[in-house]
Amino acid sequence: MSIEGLARDVGIEAPRRFVVDWQRAESEIGTRLPRDYKEYVYWFGPGGFEDDFFVSLPGVENSNTEFLSNFRDEAEDLRSWNAGDRTPAPIRLFPEAGGWLPFAVTDEGCSVFWLTEGNDPDRWKVAARTRYWEPEYFDGGFAEFLRAAVWGTVEFDALPEPQHEPPLEFWPDDGSWLGGAGRRLEAYGRFEDA
Repeated sequence: MSIEGLARDVGIEAPRRFVVDWQRAESEIGTRLPRDYKEYVYWFGPGGFEDDFFVSLPGVENSNTEFLSNFRDEAEDLRSWNAGDRTPAPIRLFPEAGGWLPFAVTDEGCSVFWLTEGNDPDRWKVAARTRYWEPEYFDGGFAEFLRAAVWGTVEFDALPEPQHEPPLEFWPDDGSWLGGAGRRLEAYGRFEDA
């Protein structure tokens, strides 16, 4: 499954050409990221699959969809969950060995992750957690998961039910902070000049 093919599935005929300082991003995150994710960032840039789920991108101004900001929020949510009188979540986050690294958020308060098992990010599998911290697993990587999500063939409680027939539409934006929830961050991602 190619990112270019997925882009064409959702009506993107040419890359939106969003570029990120990957050396900075990966240094801040603490690991290399999968190649198909980097290709996704270049082709799709900021935006979401309708209002259902949003792939987090490094370097955007909007903290609600910025990668490292979402990762920090997820770590805080996990600490809060585990501090309550509930059964602790059966999930451990990166940088723990094999820890989960979030790459997408849903409108239902759930997240989608890479399982950082092994030294090759291009071989990381995907998992999700429901709002009650129940794990769900997908037998594939980033691009395969996105294709399944866009076409409605992944059965995750963490993903909202599609509002209409697949494929989900991609709703582009420019990554700007629009006010309201979240905060404005220093943006270091940008669109390449055509």
